[in-house]
Amino acid sequence: LLFSSLLIAAGTQVELVKVEDADTLVVKLDGREDRIQLLGMDAPEDTQNPKLKVDMARTGLTAGELLPLGHEATEYLRALVKPGDMLLLSGDLKKRDRYGRIGAEVTMTNGLSINTTLVAAGYARPLKPETLPQELRDRLQQAWLQAREQKLGLWASQPAAFQAWVKAQK
Repeated sequence: LLFSSLLIAAGTQVELVKVEDADTLVVKLDGREDRIQLLGMDAPEDTQNPKLKVDMARTGLTAGELLPLGHEATEYLRALVKPGDMLLLSGDLKKRDRYGRIGAEVTMTNGLSINTTLVAAGYARPLKPETLPQELRDRLQQAWLQAREQKLGLWASQPAAFQAWVKAQK
């Protein structure tokens, strides 16, 4: 709990405009809309896009098998946060990924990390880049093991497709 309040104190407050997909949010930051990538995790795609094509090639699954994973993960996130919610961003807000998104850990006003919550609920997987803060990597990994062990989220609803998607993401 102490860590959560420290995170809130250090975060940049933003307003949620919309959930784009299960790992991308659109927020109002410094008076304009910006896209935020949930740092340290990846969720299945919910639209036809270049990454879905890569996922199809890696997994051998069809769009019809993969897209429901993304739809379910996105719906989970949309149930968690709503447009107008105030959120806190922490991370390097000046750094952008190849899609122009800012990578950040996003925390709700109740102190819950959205990044960790999605992984813990079984709707996303952790990434392990060396650039991630060790503390975030550890939390995401712990959440991942718990979700898999307890068969939560996509582990429960679509285990074969989710397992294939996870294995192909190495």
